Amino acid sequence: MSISLNNVNYKINNKTILQNINLSLKQGVYGILGLNGAGKTTLLNVISTLTKPQNGSLSYNNTDVVKNPLILRKDLSYMPQNFGLIPDLTVVQNLMYFGMLKGVSSKTLKENIPNVLEFFNIQHTKETNVKNLSGGTQQRVALSLALVNDPKVLILDEPTSALDPIERINFYELIKKISDNSIVIVSSHNIYEIEKYVDNIIVLRNGQISFADTVDQLIPEAISGLGNSVSENSLNLEKAFEYFAK
Repeated sequence: MSISLNNVNYKINNKTILQNINLSLKQGVYGILGLNGAGKTTLLNVISTLTKPQNGSLSYNNTDVVKNPLILRKDLSYMPQNFGLIPDLTVVQNLMYFGMLKGVSSKTLKENIPNVLEFFNIQHTKETNVKNLSGGTQQRVALSLALVNDPKVLILDEPTSALDPIERINFYELIKKISDNSIVIVSSHNIYEIEKYVDNIIVLRNGQISFADTVDQLIPEAISGLGNSVSENSLNLEKAFEYFAK
């Protein structure tokens, strides 16, 4: 299982959003970080086939996704940052409705929905209207929807924005389990939130990849770039991230 991007570029009104993006993603958890406007969401949209790259290639298991987007879409689930559930429908009704829009059969949904609700510990809310749920619980419903088709590729854009600190820890522990059999891509602006749970991080700066490696390599590579002006003891993860992001 693999996703490859080669020399991917994307512009809007002559403004460069992504430039020379080269990535090879395999099973595991990838954290995409960057400041606002760095290109994180556009990169996720390209990988999820919502945005077609203007140059370069995107492949899934060595098959051209630009020409054959359904090859990836059938195995993919994408939860954008502002995903809107239908407030007057129950949790199960939302999962059934959006699941069928994603092309999942009614039979498969009925089999999978109890499992994903239990996975996120919200089975007790299944007959509750979404408008009566807390923001954190609504986020878990949206995450349940992202898993209801048993995706091999899971893309999550700022997925923990409505979760409290305990829910965030639980969420990333669940994501780590999911990655045993899938590619998981999570965007964030907080390196401390994801450092323990991702296998690799990708830092974007002005639409370009400035760092792509394990978290353990972030500080050493920042020190290498800064030269003798800093020591390893004086540079923390946040400062190292800022070096690559700004």
